[in-house]
Amino acid sequence: MRISLLLSAAALLVAAPALAQSSGSASGSGKLSADRNFSFSARINADGTATGQATLVNRAFTGENEHSPYQLHVDISCGKLLDDHTAIFGGSTRRTNDPNLVDAVYFSVQDNGEPGAGKDMISRAFFFDDDPNTTGSPALCLGSTLTDLPLETIESGNIQVRSR
Repeated sequence: MRISLLLSAAALLVAAPALAQSSGSASGSGKLSADRNFSFSARINADGTATGQATLVNRAFTGENEHSPYQLHVDISCGKLLDDHTAIFGGSTRRTNDPNLVDAVYFSVQDNGEPGAGKDMISRAFFFDDDPNTTGSPALCLGSTLTDLPLETIESGNIQVRSR
């Protein structure tokens, strides 16, 4: 199943005055479902840039090349804190075993206290689009909302979001 996300330039322009206004960090790992493992770590700068990595392994998805498990490694370069416990990220596909899913990737996270299992939340990975001839910008994460990147409760693990 291919998931796509197309953020318009208009949405980014509307959100421009509200670009990331605080810096922070977020990290976590765990399971979103029995078949979907994730890990990530990133630092968010006040200007909306970020540095970090994210990894997804999905045993239930074979992707275009029919090889399971699906694996994705993302270089995070965009981030914004929505509040003291919620963040949105964008990055570029660094490595994957599905040649049709090589584009900008976006996801959101939420820290809802300790322990994280059954409380913390993460979205699925959303790609800019499903056209291999176009490449989205990770910076479009600044115009994203939780409506674009809906959260799901993790089964195990822990997510931590900290503002500075």
